[in-house]
Amino acid sequence: MEISIAFAGRGGQGLVFAATLLANTLFKQGYYVAQLQSYGAEVRGGSVLAYVVASDMPIENPFVDSFTLFIALHEAGVKRWLKLAQQSSIVILNRDLVETKTFPNTIVLPITRKVEEAGARGRENIAALGILAALGVARNELLIEVLRRQKEFEKNRIAYKAGYALGLEISSRVERLLRSQGEGPWLKT
Repeated sequence: MEISIAFAGRGGQGLVFAATLLANTLFKQGYYVAQLQSYGAEVRGGSVLAYVVASDMPIENPFVDSFTLFIALHEAGVKRWLKLAQQSSIVILNRDLVETKTFPNTIVLPITRKVEEAGARGRENIAALGILAALGVARNELLIEVLRRQKEFEKNRIAYKAGYALGLEISSRVERLLRSQGEGPWLKT
């Protein structure tokens, strides 16, 4: 079974960081993993796409035309990679920073608002990891272990918990969407 997860947004949101943490976690779980990113020349503000492909078999080609999950945290990433989002199985949009909502199989969440309410402003990337853990993409305890080794763990843990709660709210809907598309279950976590 192969799964691909994209994080799209703008420079400065820590999307490459989030993809790297997810890749490390899935590798620790015993999967073959590839992590790639694409971003403009701007240091901050330009569009960013960082993604992870994980499989129980060796990955022959990590370049994909669509994703199992496309998580858009900012409009800049949606505009730049609109076609990839439209072709993805499930699109999770940050309602607070994404205006474009014309995708099939879209779930809209107040990610920025929830992170700010929790007291971890600017950590939507870490909340996205919490969402993924709640959906069963990666093992919760391993993702927290990988996160614990990073700077500012306590702030990140707060954002992670906020995201995890959002992920629990949508888990049954995500499962139904995947089943309706003939997609198999996630990697066995």
